[in-house]
Amino acid sequence: MKSITNPAKYAVLLTVSEAGSLTSAAERLGYTQSGISHIIADLEAECGFPLILRNKSGSKLTRDGEKLIEPIRALIHSQEQLTSAIDEINGLRSGHVRVGMFSSVAVHWAPEITSGFTSLYPNIKLELFSGLYHEIENKVLSEELDCGFLTKHTKQKLDFTELSHDRLLAVVPRAHPFSKLSRLPVSLIEKEDFIIPGEGTGYDIGDIFKSRHITPRVKYALSDDYAALSMVERGLGITILPELILEGRADNVSVLEFDPPFHRTIGLVSHPGRSISPAARAFMEFVKDFASRHGSDAKPV
Repeated sequence: MKSITNPAKYAVLLTVSEAGSLTSAAERLGYTQSGISHIIADLEAECGFPLILRNKSGSKLTRDGEKLIEPIRALIHSQEQLTSAIDEINGLRSGHVRVGMFSSVAVHWAPEITSGFTSLYPNIKLELFSGLYHEIENKVLSEELDCGFLTKHTKQKLDFTELSHDRLLAVVPRAHPFSKLSRLPVSLIEKEDFIIPGEGTGYDIGDIFKSRHITPRVKYALSDDYAALSMVERGLGITILPELILEGRADNVSVLEFDPPFHRTIGLVSHPGRSISPAARAFMEFVKDFASRHGSDAKPV
């Protein structure tokens, strides 16, 4: 087998695998489809086995091709680290940082963080991904993301840097009898129709139920926190939401602290077995400073 002398070809194969077709990969990379086909053909000749299966619905990796994807991601990650380290030594502070955010952070924190970070490091490209907790976990582990915002109740083993505490609050319709209470005994959740919000019961809300032996009377399960809030506004049930979600959006509901109170711990996660790039390290340090400047709860301004 010939040695592969141009690692950029690996990035093309990775993009094809993620895009699902040569045409989509060409559009992402700014190549022609024939150019992508030529690069894949070169790779297959160098490797000595087929990498892509083509059909009417698009393209997918062969089994042998799938075995190369994780080493390719590791290679690209190492290249980016090397480039960032060289740039840092030269004082350029350039690089590329891919960050995962769940919805409330994306809505309330991302604008100020992005603006402040890019002002301080104009040569660092910041790429943001908004998704659910499990998506961020998996993308950090697969090194598609350099770091991500999550809560401490992660399901995967990741390095976790604590940033802030965010209260978990009961949200009930304005006309609901619970709205007259100063604090809501957590045991009362079982007595009302419950709306499961975005992250489901696998993380912080599920921990409340498990710790207090509560079986909620689930009426609806939604994939978005803001949709759950809207359902409560219509009187369709009660829910539990983080305080960050409710910032500026609680005018049409009643919000109560629990008795006893609960909170989630927000932090940044990174791959436990990899060193992060200088650019990603600069981003994480900036976010830690952002959290400390905004107080222990790091509420958005």
